[in-house]
Amino acid sequence: MRVYLPLLILISSIGMFVFALTQDSYYIDGSNPHAWASAWALFWMGWLGLFYGCFAWIGNPILIASWAIFFEKEYQVGFWASIGAILFMASFLLYKTVVSSEAPSYSVVTGYGLGYWLWVASAGLSAAANLLATRVQLKNGVSDG
Repeated sequence: MRVYLPLLILISSIGMFVFALTQDSYYIDGSNPHAWASAWALFWMGWLGLFYGCFAWIGNPILIASWAIFFEKEYQVGFWASIGAILFMASFLLYKTVVSSEAPSYSVVTGYGLGYWLWVASAGLSAAANLLATRVQLKNGVSDG
């Protein structure tokens, strides 16, 4: 296994995350199903969902932390951080409604856009990068610390 493969996978994770921000994340019922679909806007404002009981956004800082942890060569910690990010991100599938105004009013989630799936996949790639880096580290006899 080449030493650079985990790094290439991690860079792919970051690139996929950035690309996900350019896509629709989810769709809601109503006259404009794209009203709250912008992944870019949700990245910056999604933390407000925490006040309404939607914790999926927490996957963002955890994923970013997993990338930083990779560069600190703490691959096992990075792997588990990536798994945590996936779990928080996937929890969004459990929500049938989301806040769709400042009132707040709620709208039914009618579908998931490409941005959502790329977002989750970027965390999966981060997990893969950290897992492969752990294997390379073990194969080369380098211990943590």
